Amino acid sequence: MVNTNFRLINAFALILGLAWIVAGCTGSPVVPVSDLTNARTQHTARIVRAGDSLYTIAWTAGLDYRDVARWNKLQTPYSLQVGQKIYLGGEMSGTEISTSEVVSGLQAKRPVSASNPPAVVPTTSSEPSAGQTVPPANGKTPDSAEGWVWPAGGDLITRFNDAAGENGIDIAGVDGSPIRAAANGKVVYAGTGLRGYGLLLIIKHDETFLSAYAHNRAVTVNEGDQISSGQVIAEMGQSGASSVRLHFEIRRNGQPIDPLTILPRR
Repeated sequence: MVNTNFRLINAFALILGLAWIVAGCTGSPVVPVSDLTNARTQHTARIVRAGDSLYTIAWTAGLDYRDVARWNKLQTPYSLQVGQKIYLGGEMSGTEISTSEVVSGLQAKRPVSASNPPAVVPTTSSEPSAGQTVPPANGKTPDSAEGWVWPAGGDLITRFNDAAGENGIDIAGVDGSPIRAAANGKVVYAGTGLRGYGLLLIIKHDETFLSAYAHNRAVTVNEGDQISSGQVIAEMGQSGASSVRLHFEIRRNGQPIDPLTILPRR
């Protein structure tokens, strides 16, 4: 009799436990700890890391650096401090940027090289090799600065394709061959801080246009240098790339455009 009563008590306890579990499932859902975040505002932001500049932050986010400076009340020369919060939205309606994408940085288009960044080397005067003549992908020509030239000789191996995430063109070449400034301007970035670009140079040509030169073996200019169209600024390499090449981009008001619509025919 005792054993029978014990079994009945255990069965009753089991039934009560199951009923409690079912009742819990029909109540308010349990929110995982990872979801306990503040409500998203219209301002997305990222924290300044070592090597960041206003230009690289805006470049990564696909924004006009002037907008980023205005949103954060920054004045020239746009000095940033490590740990500083930079807002990437505000007055520009419709701008939606994932905070996780901004914090993690630009996704690499190719495997990233683990080699150390090369040092600045003296400028060479060798001429680029003859390249393949490539007409623009379409007949449209955007508003442009004067004096644009091709940054390197060599075969065009990758074209601009916005839908596929190809923000520029790739030009094949020989390791160490010269890279030239595509137009007059000022060097606003030289370094390896943007994932997937290797050793990168960014030149500001005016208030509208910036250009970028990636995967260099070495650079021959410094941040702040004034640059003339056609001046040698770097040596071609494969830092952050699978083969020797120049990855070249032009941004107009922060947005990538097809370089073939602005470079002269060759």
